Amino acid sequence: MKLLQGFLKLFNKNKTEGKKSKQKDAKPPERELQRKTKEKNLSSNKPTIKSNGLIRKKEEKVYIQVGLDFGTSSTKIVFSQIGKRYAKALFLGHKLPTFPEYCLPSIAAINGHGKLLLGIDAARYLIKKQWDSGFQRIKVIVAGKYDDTFKDRVTENNFYSYRDKNKLNESFTPERLTAVFLAYAMHTARSIIQEMPEYKNINLNMSFNICMPIDHYQNNPLRDVFINIFSWAEAIEHKWCSDGSSFDVLKASYETEKMEKLVPDGQKVHAVPESVAGIASYLVSLRKREGLHAIIDLGAGTSDISICNIHINSDETKPYWYSAKNIPRGTINIERIIADYLSECSQCTCQTVSDFIYHLREKDLANLSSSDRNLKGLIYNELRSITESDDYIKTWGSAYRKLKKQTKWMEVEVFLSGGGALLPYVHEVFSVPWWNQLRTTYHTSILPTPDNYDPGEGNAPFDRMAVAYGLSIPIPQLADYVLPADCSDHTPPPLRVRDLYHEDIYAK
Repeated sequence: MKLLQGFLKLFNKNKTEGKKSKQKDAKPPERELQRKTKEKNLSSNKPTIKSNGLIRKKEEKVYIQVGLDFGTSSTKIVFSQIGKRYAKALFLGHKLPTFPEYCLPSIAAINGHGKLLLGIDAARYLIKKQWDSGFQRIKVIVAGKYDDTFKDRVTENNFYSYRDKNKLNESFTPERLTAVFLAYAMHTARSIIQEMPEYKNINLNMSFNICMPIDHYQNNPLRDVFINIFSWAEAIEHKWCSDGSSFDVLKASYETEKMEKLVPDGQKVHAVPESVAGIASYLVSLRKREGLHAIIDLGAGTSDISICNIHINSDETKPYWYSAKNIPRGTINIERIIADYLSECSQCTCQTVSDFIYHLREKDLANLSSSDRNLKGLIYNELRSITESDDYIKTWGSAYRKLKKQTKWMEVEVFLSGGGALLPYVHEVFSVPWWNQLRTTYHTSILPTPDNYDPGEGNAPFDRMAVAYGLSIPIPQLADYVLPADCSDHTPPPLRVRDLYHEDIYAK
């Protein structure tokens, strides 16, 4: 037995030494590679997925915040990557002569085969049609259904007559079309961002912020309507991502309309007050100052007017919104005037309304023809009609009631934005105070461009993208704010006056 035990001990020793010798003879690079692979697998927190005998890393997840400035005539898109300091305007590259390449047309149309066309495809189809044909200004139509102050009879009648002409039934409502268009806008943004070189083969987690005027946001019927439309659009876009190229967006709008749980992985679409997003760039700029400010966003169908008082202390910058109103007056009438002028003018070199506005703005007044001078007079009168409207004056008056001290209203910084900010006379018209007892002139300017704004390939001007930029900021990072319905009276208490007795007045 002792002899057998000694023999086994010697055998095991030789076997162990042989294994060590083999490992010693292995090439150093292979041993080092084995060691590093083992350490990496042990130390890495990222799970691995085994597929077809191969081991690969799980895709990196990147969080993207997309801002959709859903406008009456066009939608602007800016996105940012969470954790990186930039916000980039989306370049659409559609090469449409009637829209800049950073604008997604907020329109729809029905082609000769009865197919619904959205955005870029609709604009291409309508390019040789009548100027206001197709489904246009759908946001205004929805607002007008639930609030008479936003009702535009001409636009509403155009919607229903175009629907009936193309034999669509009554279930094709403005709300349905708005949800379908927003789903299209979100999917367009997602598709373009995913194809960018820096985001290929990366798992993108996207959230969307969509603007809503403050008075819509605090108007329960309108807010509920648009919140439901946003959720509906999210459900349609979620289905779009699942179904792929064979997707029928209109059919999907019926399939998702009555679903109780629209999106299984949590809500990714949120509403943000428009002016809160619009002033975000100013609140982080070196130009910011305390005091009264107004933001006037001149859109095609509506003008959004918001007035706030910015308080700045060592800890925070906080705007208190005194009043806000989405006025159903915009540059659409000016565009109609210019469109009629271009159709009758045989000598005009400009082919589009936007080109002509820029051309007219740059002209030397001394060299204008009589017809151009008449046109500028019409534009001036249209802009004055906004500032002289009851809605405009009442919005300022409502703000004044939150701070009833006339001297405070002698200095107000007015910021202009939107497509109408390029029109002639805008600074002259909107620098005039709403109250004739204020003998002053307000300073008007374009919102300052932040350092981290990237205009993209389309070189998108910031005054058109200011709201979309603010929407590209995640909601928790937006500055704290107080909306008009929650804002208290900031009028300072009157100075104390001492009541004197006659013994104090007359010498004894």
